[in-house]
Amino acid sequence: MEEVTGVGIRTSLRLTALLVLLGLISVVSLWTLNPVSGSGESVFALMLSLDMVVFAMISYIYRKSRSSEQVGRGPLIAGCCFALLLLFAGLLL
Repeated sequence: MEEVTGVGIRTSLRLTALLVLLGLISVVSLWTLNPVSGSGESVFALMLSLDMVVFAMISYIYRKSRSSEQVGRGPLIAGCCFALLLLFAGLLL
């Protein structure tokens, strides 16, 4: 049985498209927030950190695809879980 440690190009392109969509949703929510209130500051910080995680994941996928290496599943799963955690925390506050 062969061990699979990475994802293919098509999967990484689909994930990149979803990450761009998630980043756009986060940016739109940043534009609509009122950062003057206390809770607005917390949500603003969470959404801004979500944008940074999304950008880091997109740049990781781009760097790996340009060097003809496989994109690792571990970093992708960890990044997606962290991004979803930040998104849900931002929506609940």
